[in-house]
Amino acid sequence: MIELFQEFVRDELNGCEADTERRAFLRQLLGDVMSIHEAKLVDGIEQLRALQDAIPDEFSADPACAHLADLITELEGL
Repeated sequence: MIELFQEFVRDELNGCEADTERRAFLRQLLGDVMSIHEAKLVDGIEQLRALQDAIPDEFSADPACAHLADLITELEGL
């Protein structure tokens, strides 16, 4: 599931070349999620929640944030 989220963020990166602020946000998000990828499930969910809580308000409506919330929900169901 995390791989699918990473793929989504990479696709979004490719589609926002003109928006440098969003590109920086998505790069940071991708890097943070990649570092969490190897964590155990419970630890990974907690780290993803912390990442979600740290997202700047200006990006709270970004599609990547909605997908991050969905990812957390799916992992909690495992």
